[in-house]
Amino acid sequence: MELTGKCKEDFEKWYELNYEAIVLRSIDDEFYLAGFYELPKAMQYSVYVDFFDSERVDIQTRRSATYLKYYWIVNYDSDGLKYKTRPETRTAAIKKANEIYNLK
Repeated sequence: MELTGKCKEDFEKWYELNYEAIVLRSIDDEFYLAGFYELPKAMQYSVYVDFFDSERVDIQTRRSATYLKYYWIVNYDSDGLKYKTRPETRTAAIKKANEIYNLK
């Protein structure tokens, strides 16, 4: 669940601006960002959703009607695939949001 290209660059700038007051900041900016990348994936996902919300890329994950599988929607367009677990779904959603952002 890693961002790439311009999306990653913009996310890291946004992260420093928006979380600097919340988290004690190291003198070394790389160390500060490295701390984010060491967080559990579920915690990273929440921050990614905040970033994409600020950029008007809407990410949602939902359970299917049978409650056995999950799916994701980015800007109200699902990939049509079903996933067995919520973590798989979150990873797919962030990957798709990253693609959309990099096309902007």
